[in-house]
Amino acid sequence: MSDQTAQTNTPSRGVPGGRPSGSAEPGGGMSRRTLLRAAGAGAAVVGSGGFLEACSSSIQGAGTSSASSSGAAAASTGSITIGWIHPLTGGLAGFGAADNFVISKIMQTGPYKNGFKIGGKTYDVTVKSYDTQSSPARAGQLAQQAINADHVDMLLASSTPETVNAVASAAEHLGTPLICSNIPWEPWYINLGGNPAQPTLKPKYVVMYFLGAEHLVQCFIPMWNRVHSQLHTNKLVAAAFPNDSDGNAFRAVFPPIAKSAGYTMVLSAPYTDGTTNYSSMISQFKSSGADFFTNVPLPPDFATMWKQSVQQGFKPKLATVAKVLLFPTDAYALGSLVNNVATDTWWVPSMPWTSSFTGETCQQMANDYEASGGGQWNANISNYSLFEAAHAAFTAVNNPHDKNEVADAIHNVNIMALAGPLDWTSAKAPAPGGVMTPPVGIQWQTATKYPLEAKVVDNTLLPQVALTGDLKPTNT
Repeated sequence: MSDQTAQTNTPSRGVPGGRPSGSAEPGGGMSRRTLLRAAGAGAAVVGSGGFLEACSSSIQGAGTSSASSSGAAAASTGSITIGWIHPLTGGLAGFGAADNFVISKIMQTGPYKNGFKIGGKTYDVTVKSYDTQSSPARAGQLAQQAINADHVDMLLASSTPETVNAVASAAEHLGTPLICSNIPWEPWYINLGGNPAQPTLKPKYVVMYFLGAEHLVQCFIPMWNRVHSQLHTNKLVAAAFPNDSDGNAFRAVFPPIAKSAGYTMVLSAPYTDGTTNYSSMISQFKSSGADFFTNVPLPPDFATMWKQSVQQGFKPKLATVAKVLLFPTDAYALGSLVNNVATDTWWVPSMPWTSSFTGETCQQMANDYEASGGGQWNANISNYSLFEAAHAAFTAVNNPHDKNEVADAIHNVNIMALAGPLDWTSAKAPAPGGVMTPPVGIQWQTATKYPLEAKVVDNTLLPQVALTGDLKPTNT
């Protein structure tokens, strides 16, 4: 058994971040014990409404847990197993900070608690959680385990190409339906063999919802424009893109869109993930005189890069960063250095979406997360919609164990969900199998309820989302 699947009287570790069980900090994650208490779970056994029930893992280090529906066994005529592969620990743990909360909420909804109604039958539902420990290699191993050993009926995968691409490759190769989130569509599509410039390939078993690299630069440009109008900048944008899936996609997408808006990008040489000395890059950016900065690094790399930038005197008038500072834990880790750094987010509490299961609003979900001990709201509460899409697909088939039938169904899901409209039948998608959930611009600013808060400062791509703050220059 993994440490996440012990009985309720067994000491547990805090997840993620290594804090003691039951503790939380501003923007922090939630321990297993806190989560179980918040979910109202009793003994962790099937049929009792328990959250964590049993596990099986052949990967060294464990990290697999499962949750089962608690509908009356006599009424059930079968079972469905869904596997969720995601980073709960390691360098990408911020992306998984809300995921255990999401599972707890999902297992309280009618369909997951009482079973899926399919063709006049009721199927109990088990959700197995697999922690990648932020390792791409482990993500691929876990996908193979889930498919070949645990015999899941569907996979879910979330959070960055480092997690999702290996899972998507395995699912497509081994013929298992997979719904992905929190990965830009370009690296997702390229990994599957597609060409974003000529998006004709249609994955058979894999779909995704999120945004694209183009949405990020389209989100950043209005913020650049506002600072330019205030401070009369030179419209040069220093750009640090690593030599990885996201970096390569952004290197291709950002410059032409920025150029069409009147901005010139000063590109660093592609650097290796995990680099610890950015002096040459910073020297290049200082020499260029660039007034703006953008990037798409791994979160630990950005912390190092940004600290060195400040120490070495590179102080752009506005920093608009991607893939980092998305979550409170990352912001607090930088202390005052994060003040007025802007980024994007695909989900905020003020979005007008609701749960297709319960009708709860985004704000209600964020409030519940904070009340349950999770810290400040986290944008990956939107991973809730992985389970909304899974339910919609399963309840549209005759046989939930027919992976080809379920694969066809995920391509035909069309629902209003907590992450927004998810319509895989729309011809507006940039590539087959993709649904876009555009971002808003946020900026980390000092506040009153919490020391730092992510203020919505630009809604160009989603005007229905209210602004909650005024954009400020990062440095003047």
